[in-house]
Amino acid sequence: MEAVRAENELLQLGNSEVKIETLNQELASLREQLETERADREEIQAELSELKENSAPAAAHSQKLTPDAATILSQLRARRKKTKTDLADLEAILEILES
Repeated sequence: MEAVRAENELLQLGNSEVKIETLNQELASLREQLETERADREEIQAELSELKENSAPAAAHSQKLTPDAATILSQLRARRKKTKTDLADLEAILEILES
């Protein structure tokens, strides 16, 4: 009887060691996956930062090139004295052109 009990304890110990080894392998795999995800995230953040840096000057440049609605309305009225276009109409037109 004692021999059977000892054998069961050895089997349980062996099963525990197998479970520990399996868990260690899973842990190693998850650590590799985490490192990959971190590297991907850093790469994406770098790309986003670069895009932000490149788009900010372009947006500022675009705003400098585009006169505001009031200026355009004044120019339109100077060319076409009887135009019925008002500032709200012109702002709506500019919004359509920007989108």
